Amino acid sequence: MGGSVLAQTPANLSAPTAFTGGLSVDTIFLKRFSSEESQRLIRVYQDQYEQYRQTERDFTTAQAQYVQLGTLASLETAVVSSREIMLDRTDVLITYHELLAATLVESVGVELQLKQETLGQLQQAIESLKTIRADIANSNDRFAVGVVNTRFEAELVPQLYAVSYKTLSQLVVADIQNVFDKTKLVYAELQTELAKTEPSKLRLEERKRAYTEVDAAMRLLEQQLEAITTEVKIAEDSDDRLYRDLVGELESVYGGLGQAMTYIEELERTIHE
Repeated sequence: MGGSVLAQTPANLSAPTAFTGGLSVDTIFLKRFSSEESQRLIRVYQDQYEQYRQTERDFTTAQAQYVQLGTLASLETAVVSSREIMLDRTDVLITYHELLAATLVESVGVELQLKQETLGQLQQAIESLKTIRADIANSNDRFAVGVVNTRFEAELVPQLYAVSYKTLSQLVVADIQNVFDKTKLVYAELQTELAKTEPSKLRLEERKRAYTEVDAAMRLLEQQLEAITTEVKIAEDSDDRLYRDLVGELESVYGGLGQAMTYIEELERTIHE
């Protein structure tokens, strides 16, 4: 009987962050939470996650007791506990995807059509989670609990993975795009300021060389960002592998931005020399 219970109850429930590659909220959202809604959601998420972890501990205890005792009473406790952890897990995931949606809405640098499409998919995921939560709440025996959990793992988890990584991919690209756009603005403003000065012939030649370096670096960065944006846009399936590859590509872009900023800072110093 112990084996059948383990097969029919969520014996291997994982933390909600497993659906986003184990990344923490801080890692995913960085310092994004500026709106009141985002602040509210992050507080709810943190409270729900702590509740989930406690329920997970209770579930582990109940499951161990059933395996040891094998009584109907311990079976009932294990079934109730499995239903509770599934409910708490679903609550955390609903809030997590609401956070993703709120973060995407607030983000700058994501193509509007792509953003709207992803927001629609996030809302669909949230509605699917709410539906399965109702089914969990109505599951009154171990077989019903097992059926709902199997459906969750088979049908809903792939949907959650895909939309989560699709959103995260857009957010990290938007972050770098924002830095790039600000760098371009700083460079344009610096060029305006430099044009007002009358440097020596030697300093003018140095500036020309610096302009050449910065222009070349910015063109390359723009091409790289366009290619990465296209990659995100046309990706049919988003998963942790695609996301991590994307992060790796963006690290290269970020390094290029750092080099470009170094050239720009050198140019800026010539104003005062």
